[in-house]
Amino acid sequence: MSVAEILKELPKLSAQDRAIVWDKLGEITVGEVPESFRKGMKDIAEGRHVAMEATLREEPPSAER
Repeated sequence: MSVAEILKELPKLSAQDRAIVWDKLGEITVGEVPESFRKGMKDIAEGRHVAMEATLREEPPSAER
């Protein structure tokens, strides 16, 4: 199967199956991708992120007033 064929099939997978593919890719590329990037991508996938617009325009909840 070619890369083009694999990429064409990815959107057809369930969210759970795509997560499995993502995890496997992470295992394969451990030495090639910095850990900080991998952690950031995991945080995003698990909903731990803030929109850039919010960070630029809103005060953080911990800001003293």
